[in-house]
Amino acid sequence: MLTAAAINSFKAHIDRTIAYAKYKIGATYYQAPIHKREVLSDGRVAVYFTINTTGAATISEVQLYDTSGQLWATKPENIEVASVQNGVLYRFTFSIQEV
Repeated sequence: MLTAAAINSFKAHIDRTIAYAKYKIGATYYQAPIHKREVLSDGRVAVYFTINTTGAATISEVQLYDTSGQLWATKPENIEVASVQNGVLYRFTFSIQEV
């Protein structure tokens, strides 16, 4: 069984490893810096980044990359952004638990 220290080490590894995000609009991927990282009150690790758009757009995928540039996490999306919006604050969350 994993100890609390081991689970905290996994959370710290996620924090150290994720370097930047990418999001897809149309056929193009755009890179975004990580805006914020935190451990939520329920123990999940959250990573935030801002998706900037210039007008109406549909975000079809979001990705996280590690410090060596390798794809670390990906998620298909269907986020509609209206032309009056400046962008979207996106949050990836990770739950670390032993099963």
